[in-house]
Order: sequence, then C-alpha cells, then structure tokens
Amino acid sequence: MIGYNLIDSSVWISYLVNGDHKDLIETQEKLLLATISIIEIRKKFNKLKISNKEIIKKIDYIKKQSILISLDENVADKASQIVIEKNIPVADSIIYASALANNAILITLDNDFRNLKNVKVL
Repeated sequence: MIGYNLIDSSVWISYLVNGDHKDLIETQEKLLLATISIIEIRKKFNKLKISNKEIIKKIDYIKKQSILISLDENVADKASQIVIEKNIPVADSIIYASALANNAILITLDNDFRNLKNVKVL
C-alpha cells in the first residue's frame, strides 16, 4: 500500500527557485525526503549563487515540510541492488530505494527514473 510521496530534489529545487509544483509541496500531508537530497539541493543552490543564509532558510523549510529518510542498512541494501540492476547513479538509487523502503511514490523531474515502479515523473 502506497501512503506517502517522496519528493526528489529536482522537484524541491523547481519549487523553491521557480515556484512550480505548489500543489505537491503546499499540502497538509507530510512529504518524505531522502537525506541525500539535501546534498543535491544545497549543491544546486550554491551553483545558482544563492546566498548561504538563503540556502539555510530554504533547507530548513524543506526539513519542516518533510519526514527525513536516512540511509540505513535496509535502504543501502536496496540501493546497491538498484544501482546494479537498473544502472542508475548511486545518489538516484539511494533516493529510489528510500521511496521503496517506505512504500512511497517517488515524485521527480528526473528522467533517470522513468519506467521504474512507484515513480511519477512530472
């Protein structure tokens, strides 16, 4: 049974930079976030020359809206299988495994996830 949406870093970045996907983010439902996505988001914001103060503010907002999914042994095992079987990058395999381990739908803008089970590419 699928109960949550795990929001990929691509969707968070699009929301926080362009105001896209408000219907997904501005909801009463708790959203899931793989902790590795924080790294991807911070890296992208830094590349966009967003100030460190603003980055911290945006990351804090994301954390308040989300249930953080840490990289534990279960997620690592799933991710190691995914990276080999599906041939997707390590960070993406961790994000996807985080969704699967929590019976969540992965919501993303990243085509690397296209055609995978329990994924919605916007």
